[in-house]
Formats: sequence, structure tokens, C-alpha cells
Amino acid sequence: MLPYGSNLDIDDSRMPMGWANLYYSEHEWKYETEPQEHAANRIIHLPRGKFLGGSSGMNGTLMVRGTKHDYDQWAEMGNEGWAWNDVLPLFKKSEKFTPTEGFDASTDYHGQDGPLRTSVHPFAPISSAFLESFIDKGSVYKEDMFSEGESEGAGHAVRTVYGGVRTSGADFVNLNPPSNLSVLYNTMVARVLMDPIPTGGPADTGTAAKGPSVTHPTYIATGVEAHIAGPGKSDAERTLKVIKARKEIILSAGSYNSPMILMHSGVGPRQHIEDVGIEGGCKLDLPYVGSNLEDHLVVFNVYELNKNMTNDHLFYPPGALDASLREWHEKKTGVMGKFAFGPFAFLRIDERLRDKPEWKEALAKKGGVDPTGQLPAQPHIEYISSELYIGPPQTAPTKPDDQRHRSLALCRPFAPPIIDHAYLSNPLDLAVLAEGTKLVHEIVMEGKGTKDHVRGPWPADGLAFPNTDEGWKQYVREHMSTAFHPACTVKMGPESDPTACVDPRLRVRGVKNLRVADISILPKLNNGHTQAPAYMVGEKAAILILEDNKP
Repeated sequence: MLPYGSNLDIDDSRMPMGWANLYYSEHEWKYETEPQEHAANRIIHLPRGKFLGGSSGMNGTLMVRGTKHDYDQWAEMGNEGWAWNDVLPLFKKSEKFTPTEGFDASTDYHGQDGPLRTSVHPFAPISSAFLESFIDKGSVYKEDMFSEGESEGAGHAVRTVYGGVRTSGADFVNLNPPSNLSVLYNTMVARVLMDPIPTGGPADTGTAAKGPSVTHPTYIATGVEAHIAGPGKSDAERTLKVIKARKEIILSAGSYNSPMILMHSGVGPRQHIEDVGIEGGCKLDLPYVGSNLEDHLVVFNVYELNKNMTNDHLFYPPGALDASLREWHEKKTGVMGKFAFGPFAFLRIDERLRDKPEWKEALAKKGGVDPTGQLPAQPHIEYISSELYIGPPQTAPTKPDDQRHRSLALCRPFAPPIIDHAYLSNPLDLAVLAEGTKLVHEIVMEGKGTKDHVRGPWPADGLAFPNTDEGWKQYVREHMSTAFHPACTVKMGPESDPTACVDPRLRVRGVKNLRVADISILPKLNNGHTQAPAYMVGEKAAILILEDNKP
């Protein structure tokens, strides 16, 4: 195993509320988007973890799997073995769920024997108020809906936190390390080394109509070229080393770095590889490596309350943060030992959008089918509440349709990837997010649980909520950000799908003994969060590798 970064016991990772201290630190890749033309030309920070466990050590701890129909749709796209009933046992396999008083969760949806400890923490009064308002405005309360694959309603989300401590991908290695696993830390894999497979003729570089094939590979992966830094050494002091593979190489570098490593290996869009001068040139022309990039967007609505219903008093007054930090270090309890999110909700808003010009135009182009690409049993909006001011209650369009077509994460030799999400470049995305943000504002201001407790926007002298559709659109342009869910840049699909880069067994087209196993392989972004699917993909990959390497 070759992780970039260390296996340090990082307090700001193990402490659930320490995540923000990792931003722009030595433990983070510090990636940023290109200026986003349709989001007030802003550059958006894209934090990714750079230590054992990666982004699972600095995310929001949420296990929101998405809907059953997300995975059934993957299978309908030709990805056999990836339907909801196929992957549910894999979601459970990684998990060791601890029941929480007052939270009704079925073992039909939760595992008991995995290394990943999960639970639901007690909630502050504001969370009960949010739930009451959503139910008052029409949502159905479904307690564990985000584990059960439900598509509409309000409920609570399971967290990767147990006993006040974050659990992460690092626990798979640290808690019960396999006897046959060696880990070489502080290793930056630059490229996969490949040899041509003799065929009696020149290698097929993907110029045929169907492109490179899994069933007839023309290259075999033999090892990796890596830059290794010893303890206390800087990036400039790294040594170059070739590490050979006896069997397979499994690439799990994430949605930005996996396509970058493939391109550095000569696998990707030929024109781009040639334009940037990748060493060795293009071996396999897979034009959609680094393309199809999807993400979820968020918008922050911040409110001031007229009474103490949140956990802010444990964080912001003078001396409060020091006391909370001391409590966590001594007892692993208190506000620092749980992530600040409250309840969640999935909503469909097509009825609210039906008279919007962007919706009507897109609907006509799609022949009357939901122009966002959502099925009737998939939501348009996810609502996230917060019990503490961290960057506050949020709304997110569950899957902006345009992102998977317009965005690229490309690479330059020995430099960070060029990342252009093209956020809000589709007018429909802007209309959906503006309407969703407006709806949530109405629920907070008018809902039974919150209407008597909200004074208005915060800060009162610096923020005013809009009162027109155009005003909400401008609000979105100025305030939207990433939900940290990049995916789909090494898309999975059958041989008949010209945009697919790996097959349903995660094998890279045209290359023997090379798989990709991370969120980059998603054929479509799930209507949830990406942490739970990431673990599921890992469990699935393990099964596939064992099946394909039987003696």
C-alpha cells in the first residue's frame, strides 16, 4: 500500500470538529478550481486529505448512501452487480453500528462487524425545531431514511463517529492490520508502468471504433514509479523509486488524482496528453479519463435566533472553545466530539419549478422528461441543518445535470491538476438551486418549529435574503460552494459505453492488471454523500479481485 502522507495520529482529524484546521495545512492537497465564470468568477477551495485515510479523515462524517434507485440506475446502465440489492450488503460489511437511544435503526440496513464505528449523536434543541418545521411543511419523518435508500422525507444521518472520536479509512489498516500488508508511507505515485502485450502486430492504441478493450488488452501494468520521502523530508528531497507488482495494481487516488495518474501513465485523452507533453506520450486513447466530473453544490443560509437553541455557546464566547477542547482531550466528550450537523431532508421541487422559464425550456428539449435527469423516486434538493455556526444550514441540488458533461480535471506534468467544475454553467442548475434555497428559507421562516425563534438573517447588518427569483439567483452565484463530492472522472460502464474508462469489474480499458477503486468510477453521482459509496466500492473491489485471482 502506497499512501501519500503519513499515519500520524492527527488530533484535528480524530476530533470530529477539528476538520477546518486541516484546510490549507500540510495534511491537505490545497486544490482549487479555475475561476468559475458563472459563480461570480470565484475560485473554490477543494480540500482533499493527504494522509492515511484521505478525505475520510477530514470530511463531515456523514453516511448518506443515496437512494435505492441511484444504484438500480447504475445496473440499468449496464453495470451488472451494482444494483441496490447487490451493494446493500457491502454498505453493511464495513460498518459496526452502535445503536443510539431514541434512534430507531434496523439491522437490515446496518452492519455489526466492520472496522468502521458509526453512531448518531444526541441533538441540540434547534434540531428538533428544524424537524418540526419540515414536517409542518409537508415532509414525512423517516428516522433512518438516509441508510435505507429513501428518496423523500426528513430524518437523521448516521455519522462515522464513536465515543467522541472520528473513525476513518485509516482504521481498516490500524485496528487489525492484515499480516500480508506492507505500507510505504509518504509515497507519491507518479505513474503506472506498462508494457505492451505482444500480439504479432502493433499495439492497438485506441484508434479502433470502440477504443481500448477490457477483453483484449494491449498493455499490462507491471509496477509504479513513485517519489518517496523519508521521515522529516520535504517534497524536494523525495527519491524516485520503481515498485514492481506481482499481480494487480489498484489505483485509489480519488476523483482528481486517479485520472491525473492515469494521464501521466499515458492513458487518457490523446490530444491533451500530447499538448501538455506527458513523458512517454499517449499509450491508450481513453478520451473520457478526467471528464464526466460531477459534484454537489451548497448554499449557506445563516439565521439569528432569539433564544439559545444551538451549541454556539460552547464554541464562540471568550474561553468557550478552550474549555471545549480541554473536555475533548481529557474525556472525548462535548461539542468537539461530534460533527455539528443536525437533521436532513430530501425534497422534490418540480411542482415549484414548472412555470420557471429555464425548466420549461429544458423540459421541452428533454421531451417532457425531468430535465435535471432525476427519476420520480430521486430528490432534487438535500437540506442539511447545523447546530453550530460552521457554515450553517445548507441546501444542495442533488445532481446538477450539466456537470457530468462540461467539466474536466486535467493534468500538467508535476503540477496540480487543472480542475474546472463549470459550476452553474447550465441555467437550469442555477434555477433549481435558487428555488431550493428559497424554499428552505420559507420553511425556516414559516415552519411551526422555527418561525417563532428566528429573528432574521445573520449578521443582520451584512446579509439580507432576496425577495425575487433574480435576487435568489444572484445570491446563489455569490454564496454557493462545493459539497466536497467530486466523482465520475474514471467512469464505470459496459464495453458498449464509449464514455466508460473501467468495466463493471473496475478494470481499466486496454490494460491488464490495472483497476481503479474509488469514487471516480461512479457512472452517475449518487443522490447522497460520497463517503458511504467510497467504502462500498472498496468492499466490492476486494470481492472482484479475489474472484478474478482464484488459483
